[in-house]
Amino acid sequence: MYERVLLTLDTSEFAERAIPHAVAISKAFGARLCILGVVPVLDDLGADPLALKIDWDAEVAHTEEYLSGVQQALKADGVEAEVELRRGNVTEEILLFSTKLDADLIIMSTHGRSGLGRWVYGSVADRVLRYADCPVLLVRAAEEPDEQD
Repeated sequence: MYERVLLTLDTSEFAERAIPHAVAISKAFGARLCILGVVPVLDDLGADPLALKIDWDAEVAHTEEYLSGVQQALKADGVEAEVELRRGNVTEEILLFSTKLDADLIIMSTHGRSGLGRWVYGSVADRVLRYADCPVLLVRAAEEPDEQD
């Protein structure tokens, strides 16, 4: 049923809550697991570009290092995962890459990092859910475990 699973991460602990689900599904179906990280463009940040002082090279390097760390941690647990890093409109890049990968399932958290210099991941999750060509598993990411009721 699932041959290619796409897991999206944004370097936040909220987004990481989707990892165990992606691992379990990939193992259960013997599916190829690909982890995607997207460094957003200014349009996704919802702020005046002149007011932002973001070191984009540092953002890319940080995300690349983060994804590599997740990949290595999974490998240590016996899970092989590919990593893809893109830069652009977060929703569009997730949808484009899921099509390129021919993903059977996209797994992501309902929320990720937000605030100045970051995108609101909840709206990304909503748009991916609406426009993806394959099923999307959204993992609820509440701040406190008892908020998940």
